[in-house]
Amino acid sequence: MAVHRLREVSCLHGFTRFEAAPTSADGEIEDVHLAVSGAPLSRDADWLPAIEQFGEGIFIHFDDEAIARWLQGEAMRRRNEKLLAGYGHWQKRFAGKAPQYPGIPYVLLHSISHALMAEIAVECGYPASSLKERVYALSGSRGGSEFDRCGILIYTASAGAQGTLGGLVATAPRFASILLGALERLRICSNDPVCADHEPDDRSGDRATHGAACHGCLLIAETSCEIRNLFLDRSLLVQTMAGEDAAFFRM
Repeated sequence: MAVHRLREVSCLHGFTRFEAAPTSADGEIEDVHLAVSGAPLSRDADWLPAIEQFGEGIFIHFDDEAIARWLQGEAMRRRNEKLLAGYGHWQKRFAGKAPQYPGIPYVLLHSISHALMAEIAVECGYPASSLKERVYALSGSRGGSEFDRCGILIYTASAGAQGTLGGLVATAPRFASILLGALERLRICSNDPVCADHEPDDRSGDRATHGAACHGCLLIAETSCEIRNLFLDRSLLVQTMAGEDAAFFRM
């Protein structure tokens, strides 16, 4: 669906040093967990600075039944176990306050979102850094077997001229070819076979939350990503040269 006009309101309610605040899946401030102590803007603040921006976007809704069938696959379950193990290594750095595992449907949609943003930037003419995402895949369990809704909003908003020219909504009629092009690009990464063979482990730092993902395929500008380039895996989208058959799309 083409979103011809949307409004984004950004509010600064505090800051951290060395460690950014992960965004919760539903956007609630009280659900944001930090590895470090956050600092408010001031004591007893009765107002907060905010900025209102207008822009455009496209919203993609996914078939819940198709994702539910994919979740039952044995190869997908094995891949989910590896990603859960990587999350277990990554959460140790938070001293018991790590963000929750968002679930395998979220990893799937988040990976699709990044692939689409890179492809749409070529099609619509806006720089990739001006595009942003909002992923809707609320998981009801730690393993990600239950979820309420699945969709992606890719948008751009700016107080200036960018985001007001209609280039993003104009890609909606060509979405099928854009999706196909994005998936074709993911089949082989410029860093393969190193990228395809990457396993989440205790030696990877933030990459412990990644499967097959690197700056050559799925990683984008952190200002465009809602969770700082965490929880990505292109092997959930297409079959890579690593050979695992957990892909959602059959090509």
